[in-house]
Amino acid sequence: MAVNEEIAAAIAVATDPERNAEHARTIPTEVKEGLGFPKGLLLDFGGVVVQDVKRQGWEERVTDLIEDLFATENIAGILNRKQIRSDVYAAETAVKLLHDAQSRQAFPKEVTNTEYVLDYLATDWPHAAREVVRKYASVIAYASSDEQSVRVPRPGIAQLLEFCQERGIPVGIVSNAVSGQVHRDVLKRYQLLKFITAEIYSDEYAIRKPNPELIWLGADAIDVPVAECWYVGDHVDRDVLCGKRARVGASVLMPAPGGAIRPYQVLATPDVTVADPQALLAVLQEMDS
Repeated sequence: MAVNEEIAAAIAVATDPERNAEHARTIPTEVKEGLGFPKGLLLDFGGVVVQDVKRQGWEERVTDLIEDLFATENIAGILNRKQIRSDVYAAETAVKLLHDAQSRQAFPKEVTNTEYVLDYLATDWPHAAREVVRKYASVIAYASSDEQSVRVPRPGIAQLLEFCQERGIPVGIVSNAVSGQVHRDVLKRYQLLKFITAEIYSDEYAIRKPNPELIWLGADAIDVPVAECWYVGDHVDRDVLCGKRARVGASVLMPAPGGAIRPYQVLATPDVTVADPQALLAVLQEMDS
């Protein structure tokens, strides 16, 4: 399948009205009594602002990039393609497993772009190859994130952001990320950046959710006390738990269709559960009426 056809097929999946309607039916809205109306809204990125639809063959495309970088730096052929591709996949798998384990920590750190390429990708590569990936760490991290998924806005996200803008509610993005720049570019592509006051990404601060410091940074960036912010995420272990640790005004769970299954249970209870941004908008509109 050609790249453009693959992307079009992924968008069709993410925007399928029957699929999204079925998802909404399976997740009824639940709101804890006594919550105050938010003065600030902090959003996770993947699963909340956008839905990720996985692409096939991403490791081949990242391998192409690395081989091009080797050629640019005059060390073409220093590693065979099979080794590069295997290590690209192994790095991503290892870091995902690490991230799952880190939800057990109180203040987990994030893997930086340089750590990603040196400690997980190029661990056993020759010195010259390691120096090239060190030099282009942010480029490789960007590709490793960008090539894996097509990102499509979730139903109602533009309307939710417009509502917040009209009501004077600042919105910040607080998200774990291999490359926060990928998220910035997606927001710009879908013309959503104009609604966002601040963006806090884990790779840029070397901490990751459920470390509450990431949410505290987000609240500071939109200039709203954290107790008067709502935090919205798609997973209990990284998002709801992080909101509880940060003591936000409300910790909101918004599961995404086809979301990742975590390897263990975290007993954190959301204050609000909604299926999608449309449902969260309805909650806020009812509270505001």
